Amino acid sequence: MRVLRKILGLPVWMLGATFLIAVVVVNYGAPMFSKSINVFLGFPTYTVEGGTGEQYYESSYATAEEQYEAAARLARTIEQEGIVLMRNEGGALPLASGSRVTLLGQDSVDFVYGGAGSGSVDASSALTLRESLEQAGLVVNPVAWEFYEDGPGSEFRKVVPDITGSGGFAVNEVPVSEFTDELRASYAEYGDAAIVTIGRTGSESVDLPTDYLRVSAEERDTVHEAVANFDVVVVLLNTSNAMELEPLIEEGVDAIVWVSSPGQAGIEAVGDVLAGLVNPSGRTVDTYAASVDSAPAMANLGDYTITNSEVASGNKYLVYSEGIYVGYRYYETRFEDVVLGQGNAGDFDYDAEVTYPFGHGLSYTTFSWSDYTVAPAADGFDVSVTVTNVGEAAGKDVVELYLQKPYTDYDRANGVEKSAIELVGFAKTKLLEPGESQTLSVHLDGELLRSYDADGAGTYVVEPGTYYIAAGHDAHDALLNVLTAKDALAGGNKALVHVHEQTGDLDAATFSVGASGDAISNQFAGADIRTYDDGFAYLSRADWQGTWPATYADGSWTAPDELLSALEVSYEDDPAATEPTFGADNGLTLAALIGADYDDPRWDQLMDQMSKRELWDLVRQSGYLSDHIESIAMPAVALKDGPAGISATLMGGNISCMSYPVEVVLASTWNVELAHEMGAMVGEDSISSSTPVWYAPAMNIHRAATSGRNFEYYSEDGLLSGKMAAAECLGCAEKGLIVTIKHFAVNDQETNRIGGAYFASEQSIREVYLRGFEYAVRDGKAGGVMTSMNRLGGRWSGGNAGLMTATLRDEWGFQGFATTDQATFPNFRYADIREGLEAGNDMWLNAGDLMFNEDVEAIDATTWVRVREAAHRILFQYANSNAMNGISADATVKAAFPMWQVMRAFVTVASLLLGYGAFKLSHLIAGTRTLWQVIRRKPKPGQAREQAA
Repeated sequence: MRVLRKILGLPVWMLGATFLIAVVVVNYGAPMFSKSINVFLGFPTYTVEGGTGEQYYESSYATAEEQYEAAARLARTIEQEGIVLMRNEGGALPLASGSRVTLLGQDSVDFVYGGAGSGSVDASSALTLRESLEQAGLVVNPVAWEFYEDGPGSEFRKVVPDITGSGGFAVNEVPVSEFTDELRASYAEYGDAAIVTIGRTGSESVDLPTDYLRVSAEERDTVHEAVANFDVVVVLLNTSNAMELEPLIEEGVDAIVWVSSPGQAGIEAVGDVLAGLVNPSGRTVDTYAASVDSAPAMANLGDYTITNSEVASGNKYLVYSEGIYVGYRYYETRFEDVVLGQGNAGDFDYDAEVTYPFGHGLSYTTFSWSDYTVAPAADGFDVSVTVTNVGEAAGKDVVELYLQKPYTDYDRANGVEKSAIELVGFAKTKLLEPGESQTLSVHLDGELLRSYDADGAGTYVVEPGTYYIAAGHDAHDALLNVLTAKDALAGGNKALVHVHEQTGDLDAATFSVGASGDAISNQFAGADIRTYDDGFAYLSRADWQGTWPATYADGSWTAPDELLSALEVSYEDDPAATEPTFGADNGLTLAALIGADYDDPRWDQLMDQMSKRELWDLVRQSGYLSDHIESIAMPAVALKDGPAGISATLMGGNISCMSYPVEVVLASTWNVELAHEMGAMVGEDSISSSTPVWYAPAMNIHRAATSGRNFEYYSEDGLLSGKMAAAECLGCAEKGLIVTIKHFAVNDQETNRIGGAYFASEQSIREVYLRGFEYAVRDGKAGGVMTSMNRLGGRWSGGNAGLMTATLRDEWGFQGFATTDQATFPNFRYADIREGLEAGNDMWLNAGDLMFNEDVEAIDATTWVRVREAAHRILFQYANSNAMNGISADATVKAAFPMWQVMRAFVTVASLLLGYGAFKLSHLIAGTRTLWQVIRRKPKPGQAREQAA
């Protein structure tokens, strides 16, 4: 009100001027961002006339309510199967029905349902933790709840940054000194168990401080309080990033349950699991280290500056010095080298380093495995194992299949790194009743025996030697089985290991040819720091201590001229290029090419009909909306975030779609069938919300626990990520939804993702950071990719032909389109449209007219040829998506004037009239005031004579 009074107290002429300036600004900006405004407000921009098209992709549900209920059930199931029971001493869980429990920790009432940014969720309709537990038959202490919700505990809440990264992170747990006598007195009545909730969140644009992943002093005090006053203490980890959990174990908690962020409808599963209505079957998708800092990636993670770069958005760098040794690949491999006494492994104590290994998860029942067999197949191996529930509760189990490749003298000489154990497959059982068995089959693709040999053969190789194919309950269990089979230690299970002898010479031919028939060869020399520093060495198991990473250049690098040149935008013209045809009358519509082959000559005829402006805008301004194109009867196509489901939280719109548990929860189910179901259900939302393109799934790697977006990425492992993503992509495609797997590629931290020069070895790029994308493209038939904001070495990812064409298209056979990440404002100009088009990027997520809004008549023939090629890829995907629902081959598409534009015009005219009136009124008031002052100052009779005297 104080501000309003100040505004109303301004002179009338100033109010009028302010109003007019605001109108000018709005009228300048509104056309520039009109497409984004249309999406945000949900106004249609076109009408369809003529023939009524069929529904090429139809919903499986009769009503919106039926669809929502199915989506909510699926979200609950994903959370049920994704919850990981990490610790359960003495069978503390499940809790008996009717147990009277006390919730401690401010996160109990301030639960984290999702992350911030593109993966954000709308949790306004979600249950509270209390409601979830009560729905499952537990009785929740109301005194403790009210203490945190409205009482003294309500003064303490976690702090999280916004999408810009401002605000920072803070735990702000309630100190036990604030606990009231009333709260402590309530323990006795609700003393069956204390449930302490620890919450952390993540965000786009900002990474997590290391301390944020540690149990705070106040949280530890709360746990200590619980252990001292309750016989059973359960810790709920409402977190997505791997935390340091040793303090919880030291305090003696009975159970640790990882629930992560459950989205809009998943929190019901938390009560289901704690009360034993559902048996947890999730497995960790990251290694939980005792110290976050122990990961070799931590030496190079953060904000590092190129001191001599003057290139816009090109003065930051990051070196992935750890090579392939990310997550379990580091911890398990160093453990083996300690056991075998090789590689200068030093004083490395695995049990002290790792709290929970990759793939870990407990159950309320017990399973036994038998009849492990491995049989050669035409393209690899077929593995089977029989799982039997030998416990007393129904449950699901996961069989994880791992491979150990030989680490040879050739590898040491040529810098080929081999993890001691590597996930190569997995399968999950159905719900097995006590005494019931199921035989699971896992296919091991023969290509997984290959390794990328950048310095030697310059392609993928398969070496002769001994390969171990092992089943395990987690990565460490599988390695113990292998080491036992080697007679290197006892305690593993030899029966779960198959030994394969690969004979002959080094095979550099079998996996050296891509889908296009072209040779697979080195493509990422520009991203290898050794190109600019020939004395550099990546972390190697040949010499752990001698190659242990340090922060490259101490975080302040004077880069060589070769890199500075690579940071500059670069592209070449094609002297043979001729300008294509525009505006032809060929009588084709986009709907007429539904189902046509990509090479059908009619695509050229269709694009001949388009104007220069239509073609240019399709490519350079399709972020959140590809506008309708009248010349080919193409409807407008909406493109929306994010990995938790089609989201209105960023770009609005009149849609209501399900927010699923975050992507790391989906991965933790280790259930590809659920991933497929989720893809199909997001496809349902795609149809109902008229959103044919989904900016998801997100595919980057949990390189370090501190990455701000680990919640919306699957795992630290590329194969698990890829298998889950491929299933999800196929589910989406069944409903005509185009996915854009992101962020392609090597975008594994948020700090300096805009233009940062990221460096990594060719082997690690291919075997760690691209593997998930590869499965999503080859097996999942992904129709789109979103390129990352960072550079690979000096070249922006979307402008890197080795990535975009040689690898993505020629090697993997990708036929979809590639869009940029956000590229609206001037600091994204390094994502140059001509450089990107030449390399193989097709679309710019450019929500406004601030970039590349050129005079189309001045564009050269080379660029037009490349624009046409990009448009072909985009149109091919749009034609075969649910964007075409309701559009027949003989329909026409006409522009509609969105209602907000009508309102803007009305407000503009009204504002001008009001502004003009304000100015006129101000003149009238000023004149009246002057007249009044003259009257007040007019001397009384006799005063004039006295003054004159």
